[in-house]
Amino acid sequence: MHSVAQVLEIVAAILLLGAAGEFIFSRTGIPDVVWLVCAGVLAGPVFELVSPSLLRPAVPLFGAIALIIILSGGASRLRLEDVTAAGPRALLLGVGGFVFSVAACCLWLWLVTAMGLVTPAPPLAWLVAGAIVGGTSSLIIMPTTAAGKIDSQTARLLEVESSSTDALSIVTTMVLVDLVVGGSLSLSRPFVALGRELGIGVGLGLLAASVLILVAPSLKRNAHAYTAFLAAMLLVYGAASQLEGSGAMAVLTAALLLGNATALVPRLIPGANAQAFETGENTRVVQDQMSFFIKSFFFVLIGLMFPTSPRLILLGAVPVLLLLAARIPAVWLATLGLRLSRKQSWMLIIAVPRGLAAGVLSAIPVHYGIAGPDFPPAIFSLIVTSILVFCLGVTLVGRMPDEAEPRPERVRHETTSGAPLGGAGGHSGPD
Repeated sequence: MHSVAQVLEIVAAILLLGAAGEFIFSRTGIPDVVWLVCAGVLAGPVFELVSPSLLRPAVPLFGAIALIIILSGGASRLRLEDVTAAGPRALLLGVGGFVFSVAACCLWLWLVTAMGLVTPAPPLAWLVAGAIVGGTSSLIIMPTTAAGKIDSQTARLLEVESSSTDALSIVTTMVLVDLVVGGSLSLSRPFVALGRELGIGVGLGLLAASVLILVAPSLKRNAHAYTAFLAAMLLVYGAASQLEGSGAMAVLTAALLLGNATALVPRLIPGANAQAFETGENTRVVQDQMSFFIKSFFFVLIGLMFPTSPRLILLGAVPVLLLLAARIPAVWLATLGLRLSRKQSWMLIIAVPRGLAAGVLSAIPVHYGIAGPDFPPAIFSLIVTSILVFCLGVTLVGRMPDEAEPRPERVRHETTSGAPLGGAGGHSGPD
């Protein structure tokens, strides 16, 4: 009972820290996750006031639920018109940044393995590690863009990129883990397994979305609308996993279609009332509260589990430099022809924060025996370092002088070609 009381006290402190962090963010502009992580580091490794072992048993189950909430929340708020307005460049930045980040992570793991700093592992396990840290965190980038610290064109690129890479990291990681656990190591078998998992996931997601869209109007003003939505996402994830499909892809597909029902249904059914499929205010409030709780819990936990070993700290901190370098070719490819200013280009490059999705996913390789117990602490070190680099980078790049705007003729040309010249998107993401 004593340990139960301690856990309750810790949970209460975490919630209060989360609320305080948002208040401090509103006054200072420093993302609240920085304060949450710092509080965890002080309470854990520094003063040893809280033992992470008290919360660690809840991580596997809570982590699975958190993944579903992250995916469903981010996908349901990702508007297809925002993606269209940003053009292919934001998605190219997301996919390119993800691929180059995975490559950088694999390079780092090859180097430290060759130096004998980590236990040798198959290349597919390296890909799992790369996928976990391959995407940027919308939970950190979104508040920064909303605070007006980044110009609207750059903000739109970063918003769509971070929203898409949250899902990309989760789906890719889960598929790769299934391939490693299933022993799909032949040349063709991984691709067959990948196609089967994604196909089953997308199929179940389409089926679930069809059912949910039919009942959405009747649940719009219901106090338990989000409860029904979350239950459906949990069911879809579990059903897809039992059928050896990708539960993450099923949730992503269902939530994305349901979140864009106001635009899709009138096109499929002429005359349909689009407003009937809008998300109700109660649903948004409950979803925000759930995301707040998960964010507060995991970022404090990241601080509590921050490694004290210099080896583990360096194993996580040094590759942030590689992730930073990996964004240079990704930004160059995605913005080719946009004629961005030097300040805008650097703002895109320093956007390397990893966050909630990486923290949640870090426990999965350990659970399946793909990685050792040192893996999550090293990932937590990487997350903290990347957040600090991003916050420092935004401050330094923000002080750079603004350059002259592109010629009006060029602006009109980019607008017609689908370049992201609009204002910052109003949606928010969970990681």
